[in-house]
Amino acid sequence: MALREAVRRRRLFPKARWLAKQMQVRFDLWSHRRDESVQRWRSVLVEARAGHVVVPSVAIESNRREAGDFAARGLVRRGDRVLDVGAGNGRQAIGLVELGVGSYTGLDVIRRSVDRANAVFASIGNVRFDWFDVRNPMYNPHGSQPPDEVTFPYPDASFDFAVALSLFTHLEHLFVAQRYVSETARVLRTAGGAFMTFFKSPPNATTTSAVRTVFSEADIRRIVEERFVILDAVGCETTAFHDQWRLYLRKR
Repeated sequence: MALREAVRRRRLFPKARWLAKQMQVRFDLWSHRRDESVQRWRSVLVEARAGHVVVPSVAIESNRREAGDFAARGLVRRGDRVLDVGAGNGRQAIGLVELGVGSYTGLDVIRRSVDRANAVFASIGNVRFDWFDVRNPMYNPHGSQPPDEVTFPYPDASFDFAVALSLFTHLEHLFVAQRYVSETARVLRTAGGAFMTFFKSPPNATTTSAVRTVFSEADIRRIVEERFVILDAVGCETTAFHDQWRLYLRKR
């Protein structure tokens, strides 16, 4: 029974969800065929074969809102050097590029996402994506680098702002998350800004699943506050899949 369930989830449900999402994407593109912003960024958001599939108009609006939120809180400014850890197909770059950051660097473990993102952003000179061959059972099961020994491929103080949206929600173990927090702090300048999201308990039950990793709120605060000051903490009031705990941070 367990084997049958695993096969069903791996082979049938992901494919069915991907096809359903593609239908949503096509309808959204048709509905916004005269929307210049959707047409401008469609190559970033459409035809991705790895990582998350997003609805273009929804993703663009979300990215712009998030970038505006970061700027309003004083975490990122025009001309800043930005690192996106777990960048996926590059959707987070949209709002930040439009905001006018000096450079955007995306780091991800999915090689196909990195290669594709570099291709679609090739005409924008201040955007680049780097492959990070770290092992993760969901996104890079054959990665060469153990997740608890990660070292970001950048010198100390290389960035002014770092974002990690839906990254810690897949890292499985607290000691891995602690390593990622430490590396994020290392590559940020002193007093640099950061944004991270988690699933926390409560209200969720703790789990070490790579699909949905949940840590206790106390543990999250402990590993984050070793390196950062928490300026604000918002969300994760329900167990809904997209209701994540959003932390706005400043490097100590």
